[in-house]
Amino acid sequence: MKKVAVAITNRTNYSKLKKVLFELNDHNDVEIFIVASSTVLLERYGKALDDLESDGWKISKKIDCTLLNDSHEAMAKTVGVSIIEHASFFADKRPDIILIVGDRFDMLAPVVASSLMNIPIAHIQGGELSGTIDNVIRDVFTNFSTLHFVATEKSAESLNRFGINKEQILNYGCPAVEYISDIEVGSYFDPGRLNKTFKHPIQISQGEPYFLVMVHPDTTNEKDVDMDRLLGILEKFNRKALIFYPNVDANNSDIVSGIANHNQNRNFYMIRHIPLEGFVHAMAHSSFMIGNSSAGIREAALFGVPVINIGSRQANRERNKNVIDVGEDYELLETTLREKDGYRFPKENIYLKPGCSNLIAQHIINFLDQDL
Repeated sequence: MKKVAVAITNRTNYSKLKKVLFELNDHNDVEIFIVASSTVLLERYGKALDDLESDGWKISKKIDCTLLNDSHEAMAKTVGVSIIEHASFFADKRPDIILIVGDRFDMLAPVVASSLMNIPIAHIQGGELSGTIDNVIRDVFTNFSTLHFVATEKSAESLNRFGINKEQILNYGCPAVEYISDIEVGSYFDPGRLNKTFKHPIQISQGEPYFLVMVHPDTTNEKDVDMDRLLGILEKFNRKALIFYPNVDANNSDIVSGIANHNQNRNFYMIRHIPLEGFVHAMAHSSFMIGNSSAGIREAALFGVPVINIGSRQANRERNKNVIDVGEDYELLETTLREKDGYRFPKENIYLKPGCSNLIAQHIINFLDQDL
């Protein structure tokens, strides 16, 4: 049996790996070990692990390692605890390869542990650029990885300049974008499609415009987005809004406080997590996606949704044509909302390539056949 360990640390990892995992699972000689850690386990962040279990995945190991203080020290200690636990699991199961995705700090633990234990690493979404600490972490993953699955030609060129051999760089596209492109979102927004129950039921009628807001902390700039001011501008439009809580990174308390300042607004629905298919449905029918999430930069173009990107967290990431950058100019934000209201962009996405997930899975299988 070929043993593939898959690290899942936060609520977006599974969406980026889902189709690849099912492609790997179609091979009878592959055994998949799901190793879940960090915020994917936590109720306060929506317990996104439920999404995997509802799809029938058995969780091989749950690592409780997250320190919830809003500090860089807590991030560092979280990684330290997680490295120890991942190392113990890898020593027990001896996987043949580790599959990772992205650029998040909590993914450092399985990467460091597996690298020191001479276990090959397959990395998805390498070579990309963005703001904050993610750039540094992504480069660390690149240094440790054996297989590099990139989504665009620019990412491939970036890795080659970084010193990675061209034969190790596979430009197959983004598996998350591929998976999302196959989701049937329907012709109008239906709260029942979110696959989640809420304390205050979402009351958005067919055809009613609404905002989708997703802001995460920039760990190197705590003032990257003024959440209170952002929501204050949205209140002027007297429009419904789905507002997602931030991830666990340092500097998230200001964003949470900004959300709390507006929790009496009955037009605003505060959400910790919804399953991927529900999130995609909500994104597809929103009048605008607003914030600094990579989902706006990468996935939203599939539906032509106008994305207003705020701050510098996604400063250098390759953009689709639907992204409008306003930086820290909140007057420009308000003007853009008025000028682009009702507009849709062409449904084009630079991260989408046909057969992406199958190609990634098959390359991993071929690599293990040669290595075993």
